[in-house]
Amino acid sequence: MILMPIILRSPGNQGLSVPYARYAIGCSKNEEEKAMKKILGMLLMCTMLTAFCTGAFAEEPAVANGELLDIAQVMVKAAMNKAEEINVPMVITVMDMDGNVVLFHRMEGSLLASMEISQNKAYTAVSLKMPSADVKDLAIEGAELQGVAVQHAGRIVEFGGGFPIINPDGVQIGGIGVSGGSVAEDSSVAQAGLDAYEAGEDPELTASGGELLDKAMLMVQAAQEKAVEIDVPMVISVVDMGGNLVLLHRMENSLLASLEIAPNKAFTAVSLKMPSADVKDLAIEGAELQGIAVQHAGRIVEFGGGIPIYNEEGVQIGGIGVSGGSVAEDTSVAEAGLAALD
Repeated sequence: MILMPIILRSPGNQGLSVPYARYAIGCSKNEEEKAMKKILGMLLMCTMLTAFCTGAFAEEPAVANGELLDIAQVMVKAAMNKAEEINVPMVITVMDMDGNVVLFHRMEGSLLASMEISQNKAYTAVSLKMPSADVKDLAIEGAELQGVAVQHAGRIVEFGGGFPIINPDGVQIGGIGVSGGSVAEDSSVAQAGLDAYEAGEDPELTASGGELLDKAMLMVQAAQEKAVEIDVPMVISVVDMGGNLVLLHRMENSLLASLEIAPNKAFTAVSLKMPSADVKDLAIEGAELQGIAVQHAGRIVEFGGGIPIYNEEGVQIGGIGVSGGSVAEDTSVAEAGLAALD
């Protein structure tokens, strides 16, 4: 009977080796079956140990930003730095390929009209899969896309500032739109964002977006961490005291409806100067604010997740609105954002 040593080594040669020298050539069938069972058991053990050591069993967080939001944050930082460099406050929007906002930043002093224009530029870049500047020649009378600007409720833009976002594999994954200055200025700011992404950079934000946007960015970071902790993707928004959007941050897999609900909660917090949770009892039949929810085109929200934002002097400067989970979850994430200001 010849004994043959068999060395079982883990896949990838991770240093997990198990010598087994009991299997013998020429042994009985019964003994052979027992030996093979032992060998298979050892193989399974090695595979499991290897998976553990290489992190195959490590739990990944179920909730994360998502590829595009991570990219958008890099691009917005670079774009804001460029906007400050040329001394033109901008509105910067990043959209996904469905035409929904992923990240929106409005710098203090930017044009109010730019809120819609920047979003429309990003929408043009994703809906037509081309820079918005390229639409002009295609949309003139007699050209291939004549009249395209009136489609999609006027959301198609025919001038520069909107660009497709292309990943390293050459696949378009979204669009960036910038508005606030001349076409050349808008395009240069958008291009700065694209350049940072294409170069694989993660620039330090040196620009200020103004008091409220700077605070909003701090709040979003803390709110996002809370959302990951409770395993619920959220849409986080901040509006100013005019009810206008300053920041919108949409985590991957958050509810599509939350794109409207979150800003509406923030709007409620500034328009009524109270948490949205406090509206419920005031709005029931016979109460002081009965019917308030139908005012302002239905933007008043009667449940929690919208909270006023105060500065160091105790003056309200805006509102934060969070949506994506239960009322309690939304409120906890909004409160985590506010706590970052302390």
